[in-house]
Amino acid sequence: MSEDHSFRKTKNARWHGRIPITSALVLSIGFLMLITVGGVLAIGAWTARKNTVSLLGQSAHQSVSNASNKVETHLKPAEFQAKFIANWIAREEINPDNQQEFGKILIAALAAAPQIEAILFIDTNLQSFGAGRLDGNVGINTFDYSSDPYIIAAMKKVSARAGWGPPIWRQRFNKTYLNYAYPVRVRGKFIGAMVAAVSIKELSRFVGKSGLIRDGQGFLLYGREHVLAHWALENGYADRTANEPLPRLSRFSDPVLSAIWNTQNRYSLNIPLSQGTEGHVLEIFNDQHVFVYQRLKGFGAQPIIVGVHYRSADVSEEIKRVVFSLVAGLLALSASLIIVVYVGRRITRPIIHFSTVANRVQNLEIAKVGFLPNSIFRELNDQSKAFNSMLQALYWFEIYVPKNIVESLIKRNIRVGDDISEEQEITVMFTDIVNFSSTSEDMTAREVATFVNEHFTLVTECIEAEEGVLDKFIGDSAMAFWGAPVIHPDSASRACRAALAMRIKIHEDNLVRISQGKDPVQIRIGIHTGTAIIGNIGSPGRLNYTIIGDTVNIAQRLEQGAGKVYPASTEVAILISDNTANLLDGVFKTETVGQLTLKGHAHQIKTFKLL
Repeated sequence: MSEDHSFRKTKNARWHGRIPITSALVLSIGFLMLITVGGVLAIGAWTARKNTVSLLGQSAHQSVSNASNKVETHLKPAEFQAKFIANWIAREEINPDNQQEFGKILIAALAAAPQIEAILFIDTNLQSFGAGRLDGNVGINTFDYSSDPYIIAAMKKVSARAGWGPPIWRQRFNKTYLNYAYPVRVRGKFIGAMVAAVSIKELSRFVGKSGLIRDGQGFLLYGREHVLAHWALENGYADRTANEPLPRLSRFSDPVLSAIWNTQNRYSLNIPLSQGTEGHVLEIFNDQHVFVYQRLKGFGAQPIIVGVHYRSADVSEEIKRVVFSLVAGLLALSASLIIVVYVGRRITRPIIHFSTVANRVQNLEIAKVGFLPNSIFRELNDQSKAFNSMLQALYWFEIYVPKNIVESLIKRNIRVGDDISEEQEITVMFTDIVNFSSTSEDMTAREVATFVNEHFTLVTECIEAEEGVLDKFIGDSAMAFWGAPVIHPDSASRACRAALAMRIKIHEDNLVRISQGKDPVQIRIGIHTGTAIIGNIGSPGRLNYTIIGDTVNIAQRLEQGAGKVYPASTEVAILISDNTANLLDGVFKTETVGQLTLKGHAHQIKTFKLL
């Protein structure tokens, strides 16, 4: 009896204050059709065919605005990296003369900003030391610019203030670069400049492949006379010289773009554009072309013009037809406007919101998903409640399950219950805090938890930046691996880059800790590459996607053995096996330790320090 009473109570509660969405749609749409079918439908049918170009023009305004933001976002990291390292040198936290450590910082800066092709320090003697990309690899290089007139002139300017220089052609790399230079002063004395370079070829690839402009032909001009970036420049452009680092617009391979500034057969664009956006219509090649563009300043002496051009019918006539249609339908729509606005917003807002958050859940972007609000419509309200309950469970799911593992299993169409255990070559990393027990014995339990969580945050960022899988935390230790479920042929390099990034992070964190009167943190890292069994390990009711095998044991023993081969004062001790060292490219520097007997392992392992 109590069960039936509970059911009736719940059913009544569902009806109270909730409107069925079916009834709401039938009543509102039916009422709207009665009012508008005589006038709006006829006018809409007549104008729908003629409004495409007008809507495209308005869409172009939005596209160009978004494109300007994308271009600025693409170039700004060059400023940030140059300024950051220059200020680091100015604070004397890093010495550019220490090329070993300085080179690691420059390589890390390139890793953080893929659009930067080179970053270098040029001293007052016009000698440079920097890191750059060449044929897909990152390397350290030095150059003598003492006889380069462009560099000499640029150094005179940068000694006064930072800024973007004009495009420069480099014969040795067969590329044109945009360069941002930031002065470096130590104790008030100018000692050189940090320079970050973005190649025009890469910028054109960004314009062509990133979807900078969805409709039409996107372009970037440097001033009014030169083409900075265009899809036609992705594979380079012939006949560029030091005096002509960019192709001239008048001779460019896109004949429509070349004619952009023609004054003959040029008309105003009768589409309302926001402040800062310009446009016009040009009649050329027996057709009309619409140009919409914005001027992006702050990236050199000339503004960067970000724009798009596309073919159109008579835009002015289309705008007139749209206005006429709006006026003609205004009377018919006025009576239904309040109903359309009220019912439309009430119905579509939760549906659109649900679609958005559902896509984020599909992409496993759980942290970006918010709870759905209640709705006056019964079905949408029930949907929100069910979704919010599911989302609460997914929040916990994302915390405890590595996201990249789940994404890989979904892409591979692996079903629950499938046996996915397999033998795979992987690279395993173990990290551990030195003397954690003595460090934490004077802390409260909450202080220990805060300390460990902050440390693991630094470690996790470095691992995930190299697409590693964080397997587990064991006390103050962390275990991670590369090579599964996503196969990385360069798993050893990724693990070593992550370890070097940890060294930088730990050093920066220690500077803060020392300034706060806290003891610095020291960690040991062990890395080994080998085969292991990877997959679902555990019972049917509780599985863990992890790895087992001697490869795991060796990596852990290397981490423990790092304390034996490094001085006690070492901030971050990194020990790698010969299996790992043999897979590294020339970017990494190692030092042979020799044969090392690991605890619990019958054979000696040849080991290396990662410098």
